[in-house]
Amino acid sequence: MLERLEIHNYALIEDSVLELEKGFSVITGETGAGKSIILGALSLLLGEKTEVQSIRSGCDSATVSASFFVHSPVPPHLGSFLEREQLELEDDTLLVSRTIKSNGRSSITMCGRLCTRSDLALITSELLDISAQRDHQSLLSSAHQLAVLDSFGSVGEQKGSYRICYERVVELKTQYRQYLEKMEASKREEDYLRFAVDEIVKVGPKSGEDEEIQEQVRRIASFEQIYDALSLCMELLHGGGENTQGALSQLHQAKTQLEHAQKGDPSLSAYAQRLESASIELEDIYESLRDYLGGMSYSEAELDRLQGRLALLQRLKKKYGYSLDAVLAFLAESQQKLNLSEEGEILLSKLEKQISLANQELANAALVLRTKRREAAQRLQEDVEQRLKSLGMKEARFSILFQETEPGPSGSDEVSFAICANPGLPMRSIKDVASGGELSRIMLAVKTSLAESDSIPTLIFDEVDAGIGGSVALAVAQQLVHLGRTHQVIVITHLASIASKADTQFVVSKDIRNQMSYSTIRIVKGDARQKEIARMLSGDDNSPESLEHAKKLLQETP
Repeated sequence: MLERLEIHNYALIEDSVLELEKGFSVITGETGAGKSIILGALSLLLGEKTEVQSIRSGCDSATVSASFFVHSPVPPHLGSFLEREQLELEDDTLLVSRTIKSNGRSSITMCGRLCTRSDLALITSELLDISAQRDHQSLLSSAHQLAVLDSFGSVGEQKGSYRICYERVVELKTQYRQYLEKMEASKREEDYLRFAVDEIVKVGPKSGEDEEIQEQVRRIASFEQIYDALSLCMELLHGGGENTQGALSQLHQAKTQLEHAQKGDPSLSAYAQRLESASIELEDIYESLRDYLGGMSYSEAELDRLQGRLALLQRLKKKYGYSLDAVLAFLAESQQKLNLSEEGEILLSKLEKQISLANQELANAALVLRTKRREAAQRLQEDVEQRLKSLGMKEARFSILFQETEPGPSGSDEVSFAICANPGLPMRSIKDVASGGELSRIMLAVKTSLAESDSIPTLIFDEVDAGIGGSVALAVAQQLVHLGRTHQVIVITHLASIASKADTQFVVSKDIRNQMSYSTIRIVKGDARQKEIARMLSGDDNSPESLEHAKKLLQETP
């Protein structure tokens, strides 16, 4: 509930603080004293757009702050905000503040953390509702009317079953749409993909093949260089040509001389053995190079073949991938798409059957939910009509109209609260009702009927007393008292018969100091309250008759 409201430099209010209690409270005061300013300040907390003209003359900014006691469980939007911002309520209290600056900018804080206007609107709409000449009347929203009806009718179980069916249909339709899009894309690409697959398969590339061919081409192209170098190397090893004595021959001679030397010094035998090993290794190298050289051949045709193959592979890489591995990946993906196109019709047919079955289950769940809602609507209509009669609308008829819509998350129903205030007139949606006072009474009747199911804890009414008096005013007061037992109810009223039944009364007054107007708000009790009720009765708060009448009103219980 709303525990504290602070208003600073807003319109005619310089500094005012309201400490609010639970139950039924009224705000009274003479016309023009500034009661509407309080509504304007509260509207700012509901996310309404700001106007710099609302800033008190001579000030740079205006601030409206409020503290709400939040009962458990925490409302959904507030819970999401606290989780997102990693915040916790201190002593179950939510602190909200909004500042308007003269440069047109504004700032909003919640629990000391900056937040957006949309966050503010979502969160405070769960805590506060204003009914005042089309200002923030949540019951005018068809979606909220449906939510209220569902809460009144306790349709949670049926709604949950419907939601499961609805999400299943959405999931299947999403699968169908995505698969269909893939198929259509595949069909658009089919000619290109078939050409690409045929071209790649015809060439038949293998991973790393281009690198192997490049190495072969490099060897063939360097045939003469390799042949000449190896031939000279063999001459140097074995001798012949200009090198009549090769390295192997000289190595053998060196080994012979070392063997002679070791006869005189046996310690040289280790060197002789190492020289023997080197001789064997060098001989093996010579024979291997001789075999390699003997197997070398130059083929212009083979070079042309390899270069042609390499050109094919390079063309594939240029068209389908930066490497042969990328080309092969493209081939696999393209074949998969072609298979998808060929097999897709079968899968789509299966999905269509599943969707048809899921739609039938959804329709059945929607029918069960609609039946439960219509039963609840009948009870709510009768209850609201009875309350409207006691509120001075004796001929009024209240109806909840149903219209079947496309299935959505909340069902396939759209509801509209409708009213016929006078016999002979057609039913009209309550959002089309012209009279602000009449509309407020409809809101009061509906909200009282829904007292146990409406989750918004604080309800504010303005002009609920428009055009009524006498016994009707007393009936309105009784309704407000009844509503105040389950909600925090704040009413701006001009009627003493309503104000006298409140648990708490605030008075707004205006005075002029130093050629400046000031509106102030104060709580009244005892004699001060009796005088205010007397003023409301006759305009004279000192008249003995008015004071006596006020005393009787305050002593009466609703």
